[in-house]
Amino acid sequence: MIAVTDDGLRGRVAIITGGSQGIGEAIAHRFAAAGVAVAICAQRAERVEAAVDRLRAQGAQALGVAADVRNPDDVTKFVDATLERFGRLDILINNAGTGQIRDSLTLDLASWRDVLDTHLTGALLMSQAAARAMIARGTGGVILNIGSIHSVLGMPKRAAYVTAKHGLIGLTRTLACEWAPHGVRVLMLAPGYIDTRREIKVDFTEADIARRTPLGRFGTVEEVAEVTVFLCSPRASFLVGPVILADGGWTAYAGW
Repeated sequence: MIAVTDDGLRGRVAIITGGSQGIGEAIAHRFAAAGVAVAICAQRAERVEAAVDRLRAQGAQALGVAADVRNPDDVTKFVDATLERFGRLDILINNAGTGQIRDSLTLDLASWRDVLDTHLTGALLMSQAAARAMIARGTGGVILNIGSIHSVLGMPKRAAYVTAKHGLIGLTRTLACEWAPHGVRVLMLAPGYIDTRREIKVDFTEADIARRTPLGRFGTVEEVAEVTVFLCSPRASFLVGPVILADGGWTAYAGW
């Protein structure tokens, strides 16, 4: 069973997109440990159901919805289901994402749109729906966008992904300025290379990544989840619009 921690979040409700595995699932479990009810979504229903089963087995209040964040109807369905089940919405984690490694000369329009729509359009649609609920309730909330070291760096063969993650900074800062007067804090967490227990599709080795990282290793999903809980807690109440890098020193180091 989950051992509940005192993070100042008990009784709140969080939505996590892309919450059926990896970083998203780790965040869901860490929120549950803070006494937060969690609603997760992913495109594949079977993955969502399995992830919710794992959460409930640990004693979490959990809801799962199969939804595509690029689809406005799915976004509405997901947020409405959360409000119906839990009666409120306090936190949104925009974690859904996809990526590819492809030479920019051969990058096709469909692939480009798929990446940008998932990272950017999805984040906008989810943020709009969540903010409407938060503002209407009058108690504010937190929207945390999950970026990447590629939000602030370029890398060959990742034109769509790097562009989307850079764009997420602009979206984060704009929404932060607009919605802070309503008590809705918008900010970004940008992880480095994280061990998600899945094969990492890169054009260099995992040993190269570890060696290139000043800390000498990959980050863990639990480390990302810990930072997430802090950023969404009352302890971070004056953080509006920043990009928080959790990358083991990757962006601080200019070498390879």
